[in-house]
Amino acid sequence: MKGSIDAAVLKQVESEVRHIKAEYRGVVPEESIDLVAGESLKRLADSRVPQFIPLFVGRFTRERLQELINAERKQGRG
Repeated sequence: MKGSIDAAVLKQVESEVRHIKAEYRGVVPEESIDLVAGESLKRLADSRVPQFIPLFVGRFTRERLQELINAERKQGRG
């Protein structure tokens, strides 16, 4: 998976994940963010336009984290 993605793109993804961790600090464990971001990256590994991978990893990761947070709130955990 990651072998097919350019190193510069992976560096941008890592930067995006750091920003997400800062946004969700104290709300979502970093391990959960890593897991969700990894799933997003895996989905995008065969992208035809790799320059957009960091953007979409960020978007998909944030959307999934919001879904998880909302689900926990509905169950009375948050």
